[in-house]
Amino acid sequence: MTACSYRSGRLNEHFSASPWRTGAALSFPWGMSSKANDHREGPAPAEPGEEGLRRARVTAIVVAATMFMVGLDSTTLVTALPRMAIDFGVPATTLSTAITIYIMVSAALLPVSSWIGQRFGSRRVFTTAIVGFALSSVCAGLSASLPTFLAARVSQAMFASLMIPVGNIVLLTITPRSYLVTAMTISSTPALMAPVLGPPVGGFITTFLNWHWVFFLNVPTATLALIAALRFIPNIHAAERTPFDWKGFALTSGFLCALIAGLDRIAHKGSARELGALLLIAAVSLGYFAFKHARRAPHPIVPLRPLRYPCFFISTIGAGTFVRIAFMGLGFTLPLMFQIGLGLSAFHAGLLLLAQNGGDLLLKSIAPRTLRRVGFRAALVSGSVMIAASMIVCAFLTVSLPFPALFAIMVAVGMARSVHMTAMMSLRFADMPQSEIGGATVLGNLIQSLSQAFAISGVAALLGILAGDADAPSMMDFRITILILAAFAVASAPLFARLARDAGAELTGKVQRGLREMREEDERLS
Repeated sequence: MTACSYRSGRLNEHFSASPWRTGAALSFPWGMSSKANDHREGPAPAEPGEEGLRRARVTAIVVAATMFMVGLDSTTLVTALPRMAIDFGVPATTLSTAITIYIMVSAALLPVSSWIGQRFGSRRVFTTAIVGFALSSVCAGLSASLPTFLAARVSQAMFASLMIPVGNIVLLTITPRSYLVTAMTISSTPALMAPVLGPPVGGFITTFLNWHWVFFLNVPTATLALIAALRFIPNIHAAERTPFDWKGFALTSGFLCALIAGLDRIAHKGSARELGALLLIAAVSLGYFAFKHARRAPHPIVPLRPLRYPCFFISTIGAGTFVRIAFMGLGFTLPLMFQIGLGLSAFHAGLLLLAQNGGDLLLKSIAPRTLRRVGFRAALVSGSVMIAASMIVCAFLTVSLPFPALFAIMVAVGMARSVHMTAMMSLRFADMPQSEIGGATVLGNLIQSLSQAFAISGVAALLGILAGDADAPSMMDFRITILILAAFAVASAPLFARLARDAGAELTGKVQRGLREMREEDERLS
């Protein structure tokens, strides 16, 4: 039996009792504990699992709400890039730097987010990050030049890198394993409202107002998120502090910055590509020493232990990397193709992206039932093929198609990825003990950031190469790029097929039901 299989009905001893059920202090993977601080806790319910689920559900909604601001900022920015490029006097593909520099700073600071949460407490980190992100957004909206704008993006990334990992670790720690798929569905569904609303809102603002207002929009969202964080996020304090891994932080951050900056430079023309090649060589060297240090250090800034678990490895590094590159690359390509290739306005491009994300949102409610019925392996293998097929359809969109037909196609594209993405997020922790979830969250976020940087920079570089001396890519250039991304999605299917047939069964509660049926059968026989 593999570590990712539950064929024998083994239950995870680390999640056999939720700390919310027993009334004990919360034990967190980063060495934190939560003292009695919840005046809303009433009499213990008859079924402890119901109380654990309620707590997990409330926390999932709050965490998703506080992260809504970050998602809205990213999705509204994508539709505004062509107009911003005109104001800044640069090619549209050059503004991929505005995205990659955000990713680079976020990735560099992600390893330290867990330690900061340990040192200052989750509620303080959350509220500080929200306020800082809002102020940075105002600075981005007031920017009159590209360097000023990029500086504001760096500040945004710094605060976002503190907000997201701490919230995810809190959610994953308090959620009983059998409710993990449900909690991930709840947390991702409100978060999907940002990409659903972002493109049309960003397109409307860019077309009828000014792109600067895209960033001012974060202020009211930040206000609501701040109130929610102060009201609901647990007041978690460090019970035991570990020393900060300065050497590991320097090596890891240097590796991430060099790699992401190198990928971004490769996407540009001229001497920038030579600098990009040098940065990538430096990244390889720094990455080697960072890996060696992480294997020997007693408290590494980025733990490698989670890589031992097959479910985490396959869904995060193996097959997961391929499908994330395809998914994130398409997210960068489509807004440019709609506006440059199909000649649509930013507003209409935003409506098509709304249709895509709306289709994703429509099927989120059936994800737990689907995974319970067909299993994680079948859902991920078939989902990879469906994502690739939907990308091929996108590659052959034409100007002659009426807008309602384009809208319907994009709804179907979003539906094709919905269950797959929920399954992949949930499966990461299927075979992992609670004590390692914190480190696994940091490592998983880093890998996701690298995948996003590779996807965006790779797409920008490919479009630049295909366009040649032209001012903008042609429709054929976009088609070739999307077909290459579809090949990445197809490549993930055989890797997902290596999962055990019953991988992640405990996450859907299937194992518990199977054991209950076995007990009932034994009682009847006796």
